[in-house]
Amino acid sequence: MRTHYDIIVLGAGAAGIATSIIARRSGVSVLVIEKDGFGGTCPLRGCIPKKILSAAAESVACVQRASEHRVSVKGAELNWKDLIELKRLMIRDVSRNARNRFHSLGIDTINGSARFTGPKSVAVEGKEYRARKIVIATGSKPRKLPIPGFEHVLTSDDLFELDALPGSVVFIGGGAVGMEFAHIFARAGSRVTILEAASRVLPDMDEDVVRELGKFTRSLGVEISAGVHVESIQKTREGSAVTLNIPNLTVSSTIHADIVANGAGRVADIDGLDLDKAGIDTDHRGIVVDEYLRSVSNKDVFAAGDVVSLSPHLSPVASYEGHIVAHNITSDDLKDRDYRTVPAAVYTIPAAAGVGLTEHEAKKQGLDFTTATHDLLGLRMSSIYAEQAAYSKVIIESRSDRILGAHILGHNAQELINIFVLAMKFNITARDLHDTVYTYPTFTSSIPVMVRFRV
Repeated sequence: MRTHYDIIVLGAGAAGIATSIIARRSGVSVLVIEKDGFGGTCPLRGCIPKKILSAAAESVACVQRASEHRVSVKGAELNWKDLIELKRLMIRDVSRNARNRFHSLGIDTINGSARFTGPKSVAVEGKEYRARKIVIATGSKPRKLPIPGFEHVLTSDDLFELDALPGSVVFIGGGAVGMEFAHIFARAGSRVTILEAASRVLPDMDEDVVRELGKFTRSLGVEISAGVHVESIQKTREGSAVTLNIPNLTVSSTIHADIVANGAGRVADIDGLDLDKAGIDTDHRGIVVDEYLRSVSNKDVFAAGDVVSLSPHLSPVASYEGHIVAHNITSDDLKDRDYRTVPAAVYTIPAAAGVGLTEHEAKKQGLDFTTATHDLLGLRMSSIYAEQAAYSKVIIESRSDRILGAHILGHNAQELINIFVLAMKFNITARDLHDTVYTYPTFTSSIPVMVRFRV
């Protein structure tokens, strides 16, 4: 096996796959080094397996409201062990298929941990490899919190391998991971508690959408406590005990649960890379890059995906950045990154999704805008499908009628948001969206209502 390449890519997830394949198609030699499974977090231990579990939980939700459609159902019971086996079956071939695809394109691969040995070189198990350019695409890992007993906390990786459904779960952190798993476990029959240190869960999403989602989540029996500090976690005979400190109260509180899970999000997975040996600058969020995704301190090193400081931790963004990196390495016409129309979704049941500015962000920027907010439960489609939570907020620039942001809670919110993504990307105005004819009756036909504030 050769030891000199045009490009070495560290990581074979969404960012690494996009970078290596696009670069290879331009004729350069590529080596991909992956320390875990080829394919990355999303298909192996992230969004895809979580979506498999969520789809099952959504089926339970449909059965639970079947009587609203005059359908008699005795009950729905989710077989957790069989569901985990289904998940394993559905992702079983991911790594092999990804590696075979690399090889079919003439991309070399190594399964092992890489460390930098210099500005343009890495070593795996003592053997050194050099390249003209090196791309760091090692993704992210669950965030560890400085809490005594945190070693007893399960990660999302662990949750995907639980063979038995826990009777009770405490999530430390109310980010997307915590909220999504909370809905899955609650629908499956577990008692769920979410403990969030911030003033509310999902702090990056629009405040009103989160409020509506929080109300519905509590209606499922999920307990949500925000603004609380976890003091310690102890392992007990029955499971785990979480000790909390609630601000403004002088006493601590203890919650007992079968398991405690990490819902505090993810951080860049860059420990152990010996970045200092390559002169690569980092901050508390990851690798510091310029607008072209090059390291600001080593122009021969690029980064893509969750390792990039300020990059949204989303698989499509990782692929997008991988394309940019491959282009910028193999072309003189450099492209920069643009996150303004990147959507995000939280796959609760129902889902919440957003793109662009929140109302708070628009106010902070001093923009002149109008907000169109609607409780969508009264719409015909919500009634037909017996929806229990449906809300929208669209932020519209007053002068130009451009969409500055859109935020949706409800059935297929993760699909509807893409209409607003296209509108923002191609400067389609609120009036344009309102005056468009949509298929009816559909959830998409609600868009004219969503943008209506003066029409």
